[in-house]
Amino acid sequence: MRKHLEAKSLQLHQERVTRYEQIHDLSAKKVDVTTIARQVGVSRQCVYEYLRLQQPPERTHIPPARQPILEPYKAYLVRRWNEGCRNAQQAYREVKEQGYPGTDSNSVRFFGHLRKHFNQAGTFKQVDPATQTPVQVPPKRPPSASQVAHWITFKEEQRLDWQKKYLAQLCEADQEIRETYELTTDFTTILRERQGERLDAWLQKVEEQGPPELKNFAQGLKRDYDAVKAGLTLEWSNGQTEGQVNRLKLLKRQMYGRGRFDLLRKRVLKRA
Repeated sequence: MRKHLEAKSLQLHQERVTRYEQIHDLSAKKVDVTTIARQVGVSRQCVYEYLRLQQPPERTHIPPARQPILEPYKAYLVRRWNEGCRNAQQAYREVKEQGYPGTDSNSVRFFGHLRKHFNQAGTFKQVDPATQTPVQVPPKRPPSASQVAHWITFKEEQRLDWQKKYLAQLCEADQEIRETYELTTDFTTILRERQGERLDAWLQKVEEQGPPELKNFAQGLKRDYDAVKAGLTLEWSNGQTEGQVNRLKLLKRQMYGRGRFDLLRKRVLKRA
């Protein structure tokens, strides 16, 4: 499993290095950022990130598996158990004097494990140190898929450092996540900067390599293509009209449907 992850990490790193070289070569030829993003197949935000780099990105190495904090003291705890010590707090105080840096929860959990598996009919069995390992603390639950999806829609400056690092690790570890991240970031850039002229290219790219969820989203945009294109291009909107309609309905509800037109007209004009 670890060899597979290492091979995948190497492949993704090579792709990032190639992308870095393409972006910097085009930038050296005075090609604008929008054209670079279109040619390389990434978002403008991604182009800016690569241009800020002074050298190709380094590969994210998979950290080695950590040794349980109680491991160096396992043999001593098992020996104390075999000697008749059943008090986890006492055992904790003893290993604490030997330099154990953790809390008593690990020793309590370990003694609970021994008590569960080596206590039959009130008789405690001897334990073989070579076959026992400390019970590790359950890992912290990673962010949910909805949380990660929410981070992707953020602007770069809105993300915390640890969120940026987590997203970078996800994109490097999984190609589908990386493509989804780039497509989503590209669309939010089109939306925020009113780059409606890029909508057709984005829809085509989603159709070719997007995940099913983004393809469904793109199909919904195509069904109302003219309105979507106008909304992503023009600075005008019907927000003011919708606001006035909502205000009119609110005034009518306040009169419980009993107000005549002349009274409603006076209330609308007075509040205007």
